[in-house]
Amino acid sequence: MTTDFYVVRHHGAWRIRVNGKHRGEYNSRVSAINAAVTEAQVAGLGARVFSTGIVSQFSQEWRSNDGSNSLLP
Repeated sequence: MTTDFYVVRHHGAWRIRVNGKHRGEYNSRVSAINAAVTEAQVAGLGARVFSTGIVSQFSQEWRSNDGSNSLLP
């Protein structure tokens, strides 16, 4: 089973949304992405991290099955 982590702007802060629930409060998008990647690594294979951009579309930032522990280019 895959777990998707979404980094979103919610109520004035960057947060991580997992399974429809928001968690955390981060001052920057990058901080939230790094926290989401850490959580996704624990979640295991198939976990993915997405973040919203300027036009509110989600971009994939990381996935566990790519064989690395780094953010996508």
